[in-house]
Amino acid sequence: MRKVKETREIKLPHPVAIKLQAVYDSLKSAERKAADYMLQYPARLASGTIGEAAAQAGCSEATFVRLARKLGYKGYCQLKQACGDGSLEPNLKGTYVYDTVSRQDSPGMVARKVFQAAVQALNDSMQSIGGADYERGLTAVKQAGRILLLGSGDAYIAAYSAYLKFSRIGLYAVCPSDYDVQLLEASRLTAKDVILCISHSGNTKTLHEAVQTGREKGAFILTITNYPLSPLAKLSDAVILTAAFIKNPQNETMAKRIPQLCVIEAMYVTLLQSKEVPYEQCLEAADKELQKNKLP
Repeated sequence: MRKVKETREIKLPHPVAIKLQAVYDSLKSAERKAADYMLQYPARLASGTIGEAAAQAGCSEATFVRLARKLGYKGYCQLKQACGDGSLEPNLKGTYVYDTVSRQDSPGMVARKVFQAAVQALNDSMQSIGGADYERGLTAVKQAGRILLLGSGDAYIAAYSAYLKFSRIGLYAVCPSDYDVQLLEASRLTAKDVILCISHSGNTKTLHEAVQTGREKGAFILTITNYPLSPLAKLSDAVILTAAFIKNPQNETMAKRIPQLCVIEAMYVTLLQSKEVPYEQCLEAADKELQKNKLP
């Protein structure tokens, strides 16, 4: 088989790249050397030894092992195998990001690129849904005495959506928008309660303070975030990860909220399927009351 030249543009397999993006900003300097090597030379890493990779990256073999575990792999061998899956495919970087939108694009082309970004975020996020943390978080919500929903900025949209859905099936949920009220509500929680915090970055100061307050009261902390090593993730008892790595000049895209809304929707539908609690009866009663707000 003819060898591919090292100069050919290649990419790190997409599933590995997504995991690396999620933890990159939290890596130590030596781990970043290993990460940068992975990004620049995925084919070398997939075909060489750990000693060769460490020497070329300028770090130790142990650093590559630590990085592999931070990415969710059991060890370096599993990481190496993952890097070899499709590592010689052409690099499609930029296909799904907003910075590919140019002034020359037609309105229809802009719309398609925005939709593509949302589709990519959903597909990537879907891969991590359904793990142990998701199950534990869902159980905690189901058994909660009170649910405090937290979100800041446009993440509040996702938090408020959860409030509306959970309230309609009989769960006791609150979703204050004011920071002071968030702190007050968090201070009233007990070990029977849950905080469901939604933060793309996991680095919002006001949310961190409210979550810390609730944690001190013994509440179960469930966070939906894009970054597993973020400050909010580290405070949490369970973390549900999204994978929306879309950038635009303002660093704000609705595409990163869509996976959060889908997580909430999935939890809501799962709760409705439960036979232990009559959520469906509560929903029917709520729908009957809400009909009063509909015109004949």
